[in-house]
Amino acid sequence: MKRRNFLLVSLGALCGVVGWRAARSSDESAIIKVLHKRLDYLRLDAAGVRRFAHDLAAHHAMSSFRLRLIDAAGDLYTDLALSSRNALDDGIRRGEERVVTQFLISSDFFQNGADESRIVQYLSYYDPFVACNSL
Repeated sequence: MKRRNFLLVSLGALCGVVGWRAARSSDESAIIKVLHKRLDYLRLDAAGVRRFAHDLAAHHAMSSFRLRLIDAAGDLYTDLALSSRNALDDGIRRGEERVVTQFLISSDFFQNGADESRIVQYLSYYDPFVACNSL
């Protein structure tokens, strides 16, 4: 009986920690983590990354639940190397690619000839449905 109580208390503590981290997580923090993980070879303007994360979260282009899970995972997500081919890895990779693509087309990266030596500056949120976007 003592072992069962120990397992229940341990499981309850684990659920509490996960719930606490999920409650404190934010979409913007997850977007920033995705950008720094996937674009670690580029020099990104920190203020621009924060503005982009705010703009992307405001447009609700990504699932808030999934972004909060990424943020709650913390170092587990940022240190995770996806090498296997399964539905979970493919889903994470597709979500990351959407964030990275939206950031790069919203920045001056391609305007500067995709020069990896320059600091990438965020210009404005790229919306293909707005005529004459302010890029």
